[in-house]
Amino acid sequence: MTNSKGNKTVRDLIKVTADYFQEKGMESARLNAERLLGEVLGMSRMDLFLQADRPVFGEELDTYRNLVRRRAAGEPLQTIIGMTEFYSRPFRVMPGVFIPRPETEHLVEAATKLLAPADHRLLAPVALEVGCGTGIVGISLACEVPQLVVHASDINPAAIELAGRNARLLEVESRVHLHPGSRFEPFPDSLRGKVDVLVSNPPYVRRDEIDGLSVEVAEHDPREALDGGKDGLVFYRALAAEMGRWLRPDGHIIVEIGDDQAADVSQIFEASGGQEIEVIKDYSDRDRVVSARWTPQGG
Repeated sequence: MTNSKGNKTVRDLIKVTADYFQEKGMESARLNAERLLGEVLGMSRMDLFLQADRPVFGEELDTYRNLVRRRAAGEPLQTIIGMTEFYSRPFRVMPGVFIPRPETEHLVEAATKLLAPADHRLLAPVALEVGCGTGIVGISLACEVPQLVVHASDINPAAIELAGRNARLLEVESRVHLHPGSRFEPFPDSLRGKVDVLVSNPPYVRRDEIDGLSVEVAEHDPREALDGGKDGLVFYRALAAEMGRWLRPDGHIIVEIGDDQAADVSQIFEASGGQEIEVIKDYSDRDRVVSARWTPQGG
């Protein structure tokens, strides 16, 4: 519906934009249209529904059209609006830091189960996260497990700064300690042998496949957050090589994987002392998470 002055209404804009996005092959086209318009108007999706006949014109319309152009050009929705929802919580995102994906919720869910056992000896469990990005994994774990202390590293200074903002946003900054630097290098030696869960969503895309990814991934996620080396397994080998130095006996390593990497990652962990290896599938029935319990040789 268009009002008597010829102005576009909320309903008009959502339909036209959703059709446009769908023509370009975008998934969740209507949701993208709604989120962009809601950002401009300061409305929730329910508000947009209830005010479907509200006219949109002038500066609001110009701003919305600009956002639509950016999204159509492949800029991720999350960076356009500066926020994403993960595990039912808001997280800030920004250009230059890896954008969280919904499938990573399986990693958090599985790690939470490992950190909340029936055994109540773990009064203050410790999680180590390598490559924290926005902080979604470690921060979500801190929210889910009230006594948990998280130590997280990232080589990207912007990621460390953003993760700190998200920890403050969700009021867990006292239990989430962020360490700028590569992999395990910045962690204090005092944590060696005391970590209950080593968790990571590492780079796992094969190097020669990165340029073939969608525009919103290949051109907007930092390359270092994608590049898993020639075979995509470089970081899993690095994690496996270190897990015996950091995990307590019977501690666990748990990682997100590419959907064709379960067998390789399982073998890597087993060769480094991993036992009780488990592969967890996502909602699309694709292998998504691998976990293993570490026990000292002869233990």
